[in-house]
Amino acid sequence: MVFGWGRKKTVEPESEVRSIRLEEAPEISKEAHRRRSEQTITEASNTLHRTNSLIRELGRIRSDIEQDDIRTDDVDKRLIPLVAKGKRMLLDALRNNAVEIKPIRDYEDMVRANEELDHHLKRVGNILGKQTRVIHIFAEKYAARLKQILEEVDENRKSMTKATNRYQYDTELADSVAEGIRNVRALEQSVLDNAGRGRQAEREKADAEQHMQRVSGQIAEFKSSKEYSDLLKLQERMEEGEAARAALASEVSTQFTRVSRPMSRYVHVSSDKEQTALLHRVIKNPYDTMNRRDMDGVITLLEGIRKAVLSRSISVKDTDKASDAITQTEEAIGGFVERAADIEANVRGAAEMIKKSSPTRLDALEKDMESLQDDRRRADQKIVDTANAARLAAASIPAEIGRVQDSLLRITGARYQIEYAPPRS
Repeated sequence: MVFGWGRKKTVEPESEVRSIRLEEAPEISKEAHRRRSEQTITEASNTLHRTNSLIRELGRIRSDIEQDDIRTDDVDKRLIPLVAKGKRMLLDALRNNAVEIKPIRDYEDMVRANEELDHHLKRVGNILGKQTRVIHIFAEKYAARLKQILEEVDENRKSMTKATNRYQYDTELADSVAEGIRNVRALEQSVLDNAGRGRQAEREKADAEQHMQRVSGQIAEFKSSKEYSDLLKLQERMEEGEAARAALASEVSTQFTRVSRPMSRYVHVSSDKEQTALLHRVIKNPYDTMNRRDMDGVITLLEGIRKAVLSRSISVKDTDKASDAITQTEEAIGGFVERAADIEANVRGAAEMIKKSSPTRLDALEKDMESLQDDRRRADQKIVDTANAARLAAASIPAEIGRVQDSLLRITGARYQIEYAPPRS
């Protein structure tokens, strides 16, 4: 085969997928976290053990330096004070910081040991950095080993930092599994609660419709009664009276429109406050003044306007025509008043009879029907809202389960397929 065509490809074996129930996930996560935590703590403890060995060696070097006489014969006399100071600073740094770290037994110890190492390393490292030249003068044979030990201690510190971070990451994964399961249970409860509220809303709707049917029957029964028939006749009489009132009001308005020009100008001529007030009422709505109480005042007002027209106190295009219109209006007032009195008496009588018939039963039934219709609309909306909430909660569960599976994979290194059956709502 040319270029290897036809060769059988190597197929990577698929990792085994373990099926578990949702309630098994916390124990699996907890056990994996326990094992990994023990391993991490053991690893950090071993690293610290090696580090303490190096720290003890730093102590021995400090003792050697302390006992070593500094030969300054070949040293520039001006540097002797600096050499003495450098030796003292180095010994102090080693004495105060080359201190063994307490053993590691748990995560808190890991954090504490890491912080102590970081603190001590910085203190010794600062002194070595500042006194490098001086140290090479009085402690050249120790300088290389000091530097090497500090580098090894720093590497150990970095390893412990990684172990601490790994422990924290594993804890977060275990917490993520627990949180994911809590979220699933909360979503399940939301599905159940909303389903329950939906069923309650359906019962409320059914109750409302049942009561609506009963009230509808009572309304129909009332509307077939003589009481309701009489009420309709009274309402019809009321409507006829109101129509007659509107027609007469239009007729009166038309008649007074013929004298509207002199009336509007008489406002500026009249000095009588009562007449002026009545004039404003006539101009605004003459029908309201067509009653026996105001009739004489309106006629007197019109006579005053006629005198003002004839005396030319107010100007009009045609004096005679304006005077005739005033006369016709005065003559019509009596008929308007009588007709208005009849109409108002008829409307008032019908209203009183309607009030006496007291159709409160029908009003109460119709208000009951409106209230029941509102109840049904609210129940319908509640049914929709709870169904949507339950559907949203149910749709969110697979994502939470996926998070649990992902966290299990990361903390255990194994693939898990969570078999899940949604709750029956």
